[in-house]
Amino acid sequence: MPSAIPYFLKCCISRGRWLAVLMLLSGSAFSADFHVTVSDIAAPAFSAHGISLDLSADGSAELKIELLKLPQREFRPVRLRCGGFSLSGEQMVCQHGKLDALPDAALAFSYDFTTHALVLTLTAAGGESWQVQGALGAAWQLSAQMRNARVARLAGLLSQDVARPAAGRLDGSLRLAGDASGARQFSADLRVAELAFSDASGQHAAEKLQGSVGIEAQRRGAGWAWRGNLDWQSGELYWQPWYLQGAHAMQAAGRLEGDHLLIEQAQAELSGVGRVEFSADWSVQRQGLQQAMLRGEHLALGQLFDTWLKPLLGKGVLAESALSGAADVALEYRNGALQALQLGLHDAGIADATQRFALQGVNSTLDWHADQARTARISFAGGQLLGVPLGAGAWTVNMNGLDFSVPQAELAILDGRLSLQDFHCFRTGNDWRWHFAGALSPVSMERLSTAAGWPKMLGMLAGRIPQVSYDGEAVRVEGALLFDVFDGTVVATKIELANAFGRAPRLSGNLAMRNLDLDLLTRTFSFGNMQGRIDADVQNLELQDWQPLRFDARLSSSAGDYPKKISQKAVQNISSLGGAGASAALQRSFLGFFENFGYDRIGWSCVMRNGVCTMGGIGEDGGHTYTLVRGGGIPAISVMGYNRAVSWPELVTRLKRVTQNNVSPVVR
Repeated sequence: MPSAIPYFLKCCISRGRWLAVLMLLSGSAFSADFHVTVSDIAAPAFSAHGISLDLSADGSAELKIELLKLPQREFRPVRLRCGGFSLSGEQMVCQHGKLDALPDAALAFSYDFTTHALVLTLTAAGGESWQVQGALGAAWQLSAQMRNARVARLAGLLSQDVARPAAGRLDGSLRLAGDASGARQFSADLRVAELAFSDASGQHAAEKLQGSVGIEAQRRGAGWAWRGNLDWQSGELYWQPWYLQGAHAMQAAGRLEGDHLLIEQAQAELSGVGRVEFSADWSVQRQGLQQAMLRGEHLALGQLFDTWLKPLLGKGVLAESALSGAADVALEYRNGALQALQLGLHDAGIADATQRFALQGVNSTLDWHADQARTARISFAGGQLLGVPLGAGAWTVNMNGLDFSVPQAELAILDGRLSLQDFHCFRTGNDWRWHFAGALSPVSMERLSTAAGWPKMLGMLAGRIPQVSYDGEAVRVEGALLFDVFDGTVVATKIELANAFGRAPRLSGNLAMRNLDLDLLTRTFSFGNMQGRIDADVQNLELQDWQPLRFDARLSSSAGDYPKKISQKAVQNISSLGGAGASAALQRSFLGFFENFGYDRIGWSCVMRNGVCTMGGIGEDGGHTYTLVRGGGIPAISVMGYNRAVSWPELVTRLKRVTQNNVSPVVR
């Protein structure tokens, strides 16, 4: 409100000189009460309606305005009382003034009709003072000095839809000068402490801001040339989507031409990140960036990513990751897109928060241009994928705009190597797409399972990877993934991973496992010993966030002639999976003294829907029973299942129990 009063006085006085002449008829003091009304006063900066001035014989005065309109704000009513008021042909003075909108502050002003000099002061407890001085002639100027001023007093002058101050103290000065054509110069030198503000949307807020700001601006033709500095020392700021804490500093210079805010040269010291230099062209009307350039050396990637980049990523794998190391960056933005990027990484790293992947010791020198073909070389010291260590490597990347390719690359995985061929990544519309093929040379299952935190497995893992592609929505395997494991083969077909980089990926596909060695398999999972070979099929598999939604699974003995043996412990564990009441049906009671038994076939099936597994075996025996193991040889044994419908969580609990040696074998 204080800043609006000089404009009102200037307009009122310039349009009301007749009031001074009227007062001269009564001398310097009023001998009787006097009342003046004015219907409307209009000016570019404000308008006032329903104005009345009451002058009392005791020297006091009262000014009332029914409606005062400022840009984007209205006040009704406005009332100013002056304990001492004088009006002459040369001067108007108000002393011991009180404004209804500021009941805790004392107001005083004077205006000289000859020199057009204005002095206005506002004081309050705690050493608070606002002082406005100026000359309101043809070449006018106004200056303001603030000392321990409450910033919250400015809230009433601001629109409801912008961030409004709620607390804080202000010290410093403002200066504005111009002529009949408008403002020509502006300067500010302000220091703020304990500033707090917020807006109605909750998307912009601050607490305990402390720092200083300075700006100088001068009209040049139809535009303005400006320069300024900001020193943000402490406090917290939330400006959707960023949450920032001091201390930061910035110096900048530029021009304002039409609706374009031009930052011609700027330097910013970002806390924990480093120094960046930049320039930009911002369209005020379009609320968009037209062009920009940015450069920074040895920037701390961790703080840069966490504070400035991660809030722009929303949800997903990358948004849950952490970066480390340093980077040199230079970029150019124009015509709504990135045009050039030079990126130097120095011992950089990236790690997923859930420890799914990590890459360390990344070094590169990348010089990318939107309309030029370039080549980059990226090296890394190692990493991990799902707990499995990855070795060092160096890749050559061919770049042609938003088209990237790697003809050949290798990645060391324990004692094997993953070879990638024809990796191709490109952008179509708003989506990124990529594809590649590859192969995995034999990797020790024992080392792989130990590193991944799985049960200890034996044998080797190897495989061929057909074309794998991503179309912007899902990762798909074109063909069959083939792996060698447990001395058998695993073939995966129709593999599709939707929402691959989101919080809840969805996997679907089919698995066909053939001739798996039961001895290697059961020793891996502490199941009790079994000898033989099995085939397994999992059709219509669907996983949501890596938890099964549905599948059709069947396991059976492989065709062929091979030894078939099963231990007492394995018998009991298989019986436990069949549910309460399941037991080993021995053909002769004295066979309970044997440690191992013969069998003819093994069979088990599970159709999982809505969290329930409907189980079956080799043959349907009627009722609730089914055969899991059919005896054969001497001594022979058969195992029956008694529960057909079991909840999936319960079945998983049983599997965990029997593979953790928590079930004592009982044979009767």
